[in-house]
Amino acid sequence: MTFRFLAGLACGVVLSVAAGSPTAWFVDGYHGGIYGHYPPGYTGFLVERLKAHPDWRINLEIEPETWDMARVAEPEAYAALQALMADQSDAGRIEIVNPSYAQSYLFEASGESAIRQFDHGIRKLREHFPGLVCTTYSSEEPCFTSCLPAVLKSFGFEFAVLKNPNTCWGGYTAARGGELVNWIGPDGTSILAVPRYACESLQPGSCWQTIAFGNSKDYVAACLAQGIEHPVGMCLQDAGWRGGPWLGWAEKGHYRPTEFVTWRDYIR
Repeated sequence: MTFRFLAGLACGVVLSVAAGSPTAWFVDGYHGGIYGHYPPGYTGFLVERLKAHPDWRINLEIEPETWDMARVAEPEAYAALQALMADQSDAGRIEIVNPSYAQSYLFEASGESAIRQFDHGIRKLREHFPGLVCTTYSSEEPCFTSCLPAVLKSFGFEFAVLKNPNTCWGGYTAARGGELVNWIGPDGTSILAVPRYACESLQPGSCWQTIAFGNSKDYVAACLAQGIEHPVGMCLQDAGWRGGPWLGWAEKGHYRPTEFVTWRDYIR
């Protein structure tokens, strides 16, 4: 697959400063689903952790049919999640970032198959979350293909994310650009995207993970040295993991101050 980029653009996020240290941002959340991994009671876990951490926001990449199961198995938690999902503004606490039906890697299939993945997935999701707004496309695994800018724009997406720092064994986009780039497809369609930064190297001793997965002090320092004024890391945890939030559970030595965001809120 081929990706073309324009030069990095300035990010529109307002920078806050605490005690002289610039703020970093982190995109937390979960991926998986009923056909991959989504253990019994997990909807309740998500709702409980969101209540326990009022400043926490999450980004979801969950197979849409999962909610058919949750509605029957966990009706109270399902209703609570629906209530949280009702706020689709920038201030909302949950953003669905990959609505595709089966989280396909996409590069192994045709353009028509990619379109059907999104069409079927969005239709199913809107059965459960009628007000769903598709703003940002992001995936935990390398679910990218060159036709995505056009496909995403056709479904109303405004932004895309070209990071997948935990699953480099499946593939990864080239490191380049500043905070934001224009991702241009072969037909000329462009979508604003968060790239893998030029400074986002592989984790020492690893061939499958980059330094962006935990907002380490070294990662944020490298971003700032590159001129990234609003550094952001991400980890869409496997549904079933108990990191709620991820920072402070699995990654305890992360950079501070770090603010949890949805991709929608970060980019805008």
